[in-house]
Amino acid sequence: MTLAETIYQKSLTLPPEKAREVLDFIDFIKDRSSVAEAENNTSAAKPRSLLEVFEDAGLVGCLETDEQLSTSLPARFREQALHEAQPL
Repeated sequence: MTLAETIYQKSLTLPPEKAREVLDFIDFIKDRSSVAEAENNTSAAKPRSLLEVFEDAGLVGCLETDEQLSTSLPARFREQALHEAQPL
């Protein structure tokens, strides 16, 4: 029997609340190991700029428009705030 099968068979004998604790513990161990891996990878890699992080997250260049958002967007927010402030 493999390790996974042994864990599964033993989990079948647990009450539901204890099985949930086991599952939470497994998630904790996975998260802890992925954080450790990320820290190891980050420490070896060169520091990234904020622009690079945003580009990787898809936050740069994600909007195509002909509008000048630096002026039109604040105006839209003001209009929306005025509209929301008006009683029905």
